[in-house]
Amino acid sequence: MSGVKVKICGLTNPGDARAAAAAGADFLGFVFAAGPRRLDPRDARGFWSELPQGVRTVAVFRDQSIEEVERVLAVVRPDYLQFHGAETPGFCRVFELPVIRALPARAPGDLALAAAFADVVELFLVDLPKGDAGTLPAGVARAAAGLPRPALLAGGLTPGNVGALVAEFRPYGVDVARGVESAPGVKDHGLVRAFVRNAKAAAAGG
Repeated sequence: MSGVKVKICGLTNPGDARAAAAAGADFLGFVFAAGPRRLDPRDARGFWSELPQGVRTVAVFRDQSIEEVERVLAVVRPDYLQFHGAETPGFCRVFELPVIRALPARAPGDLALAAAFADVVELFLVDLPKGDAGTLPAGVARAAAGLPRPALLAGGLTPGNVGALVAEFRPYGVDVARGVESAPGVKDHGLVRAFVRNAKAAAAGG
């Protein structure tokens, strides 16, 4: 394995985004759906053009209409769209941008949804269902390696446990939001650096 990709999600301001990129993150995630990490598109417009070059940006949505997504895309142009709700394959195709599809899973069988999206998405995000606490079950993390597209693993990750997950399951990538925060939507830059460092060191065998 040449390396593991790291996505820092739930970013709400340019300072945190720059810190994540400087720490070595590969993806910067911005949530445009309702919740404590929601980024107002008008605020995003103010700094989007100043985001670090060479790091892929991801706009995150959940059960929003085509019109709502298009209103965001009229303001910012992300590299990927990420969908977390009941969006269908047809919905994902509308926007003609690469898609990350979330697969909430408590058991390996929950990943069966992936088959319908195999020709639609570039990546999957395997996460716990919304509201679930804890970390991704080992059986789910192991099964994610068999998905038809590469997968990012999420769910309760922190700087303290990401290395063990990467070392054991060798995922394409990992995703974190809450586990590197000092408050919802506010990143602790030290935790971000530790998360990226520990994930990549584990992938390298260090």
